[in-house]
Formats: sequence, structure tokens, C-alpha cells
Amino acid sequence: MSGTGTSDGPDGPHGGDGARAGGSPSPAAVPGAWQPRPETTADRPAVRRIHLAAFEAPGEADLVEALRRDPAAWLPGLSWVADAPDFTPAAHALLTRCQIDEAPAVALAPCAVLPAYQRCGAGDAVIRALLAAARAAGERTAIVLGHPSYYPRFGFVPAVPRFGILPPQPWPEAAFMALSLDGSPPPRGTVRYAGAFGTG
Repeated sequence: MSGTGTSDGPDGPHGGDGARAGGSPSPAAVPGAWQPRPETTADRPAVRRIHLAAFEAPGEADLVEALRRDPAAWLPGLSWVADAPDFTPAAHALLTRCQIDEAPAVALAPCAVLPAYQRCGAGDAVIRALLAAARAAGERTAIVLGHPSYYPRFGFVPAVPRFGILPPQPWPEAAFMALSLDGSPPPRGTVRYAGAFGTG
């Protein structure tokens, strides 16, 4: 499914904190260089540019806009960018409403970093800040379909064996992960994503 996470991982075309062109470290790759913050209306063109640059096709950029138009999916304050040292958005991450059976949860997807700033900590910074914002907003459970060597750094664990949370489609068990945001046991059941994800 397009857009339910960085399913090719941070080093692949799904736009995580992946390889920087040329392989050389960026001056931005220092602690505190990134400034995560909630997306503003003025950031929307930059957010689209980030996804268009990070992915080979416009699917994720279009997905963000479709989710933004869906009042049942869009959660104000849970679309974040990370500014580069020049104060321009370099990374974006989004949480939208999903359901685990009838219990509300949030889905992390899509996430993207401008190619010039990949492997520099931008993806980590914006995802950590976004998850902290979700905790502060009272969200209990986050879901991601993503690279199993990347998302555990944020606390995600395989959802099926750990929590009994099932994907809507037969995805690889190791890549379908969940995170308890408040420390309580997540609800069991099958995840239902917003319609824009096209999971049925």
C-alpha cells in the first residue's frame, strides 16, 4: 500500500532519513541542527516538494493532500516539519486517524526527507517530535508499516506477535509495527486506515 510508512526503510525510495547524494556528511548532521515544529498553512507547498523529491512518483505527495482534505483522518497539530539550519522545511512526518477495530489510534505515514538532507538526522528529529506531540494530545497507540531496522529506535515493535494488532492486508509481520504512546496495553483487533490509503 502506498504511503503507510517508509516501507523501503530510511535508505530507500520512501523518503526516510536515507542516503545523502554523494555520501558525504551534511553540516546539518549535528545535535540540535534540526528544528521540528507543527506544519503551518504556509508550509504546504514545501511539504509537497519534500515528498515529490523523496519519492519516485507523486503518490505520497498526493496522499498527504488527500488526507488533509479528510476531516475524519486529519488531526490538527499532528503534521510536522523539521527545518534545516536555513529555516526551510527539510523533512515531514504525518500522523492520521486510524482504528483498531473500534478503538482510535494513529497511523504514521508518510514520512519524507529532502534528498540533500538524508542521513543527517532530519527524519529522526521530526518523527520523535511528532510522536511526542501525539502523546501530549492524548493519543494512545501509533501504527507504522515500515523498515524493521529503522522504526524500533522510536519504540515500535511488531504489532501482531506483541499486541495482537492485525494489518488490513497480509503485510510482512516484521514491518507492521505498533507503539504504545501512553504505556498502556494497546487494543487488540484489525487496523482500519483512512480511505485515502486504499487498503479496503
